Amino acid sequence: MIDSPEILKVLENSSLFRGISRELITPLFQKAELITLKQGDRLLSPGVINEHVYIIISGHLNVQVTPSNLDGPIATLSPGECVGEMSVLVDSMVSAYVIATTDCQLLSIDYASFWSLLSDSNEAARNMLNILVQRIRLGNEVVADSLLHHNHFPENDIIDALTGLYNHHGMQGKFDRLLQRCVVGKNPLCLIALEIDELVKTRDSERELRDDQSLRTIAQTMLTFLRPDDHAARLIGKKFVVLLANSSLPDACTTAERLRTAVSQVPIILPNGDAIPPFTISAGVSVALPGDTWGTLVARAGMALEQAIAAGRNRVVHS
Repeated sequence: MIDSPEILKVLENSSLFRGISRELITPLFQKAELITLKQGDRLLSPGVINEHVYIIISGHLNVQVTPSNLDGPIATLSPGECVGEMSVLVDSMVSAYVIATTDCQLLSIDYASFWSLLSDSNEAARNMLNILVQRIRLGNEVVADSLLHHNHFPENDIIDALTGLYNHHGMQGKFDRLLQRCVVGKNPLCLIALEIDELVKTRDSERELRDDQSLRTIAQTMLTFLRPDDHAARLIGKKFVVLLANSSLPDACTTAERLRTAVSQVPIILPNGDAIPPFTISAGVSVALPGDTWGTLVARAGMALEQAIAAGRNRVVHS
């Protein structure tokens, strides 16, 4: 039986057990097993029958299509999240690799105990339904990205080679899907259009190297502000956009201000190790309106950006 207060606290705040009383949780642990994984250990593999649901107590797991991490994970799971529930629920084989990206500690719940919990607790059943909804959304995103990548546009038509962000084509595909989801769910969707101040391309090779590194550094800084449903793209030159799902206009403006401050404080480290001072950015923010398309939203955020530039740069304006 698991009786560690620290472990029980993690479990009570986990996605599966949230809102369930300790009195109902405790009997479940009489048959539960605490297991450990080392970094790189494989927990699950496709084609294998799985009869356990695992709750992450510490560490992180990657869900991957292939055993190699070169293609990137489908998802990264953190303490409190569960894995293995899909194959247990439908009595099917595992469909993806689950690999430890750090040393991990997991609680293993057997098939019978898991089903007993769902039968005895309406709250547990609701929690599991929410987990499944998130899994389905993630699966749909992976399929949509794959179709966009392989069928609609070649790789160099959706990804900006310099920064690794989406380009205009890639972001438009993301926008169309996110806008549809937000309309159905009646959730706001905002766009930040931003431009790096005083970054002027020249034919001088050394200056161009500095500018390219500046673009890459600022792109990486932008990524630190993104949530799972947010996306960033480099449109052209020194202009970028950040698409914020389920974000109100005030929240999007706050994110833009935080991003503006962060960019102004990050030094640019060149490949030779030299550092140059940070750049500043100007930003325009707009919320999607009924009937908006990608083009109309970008245009409106762009107008707000132009107002920020006209007002002296290094500031955020919303429309």
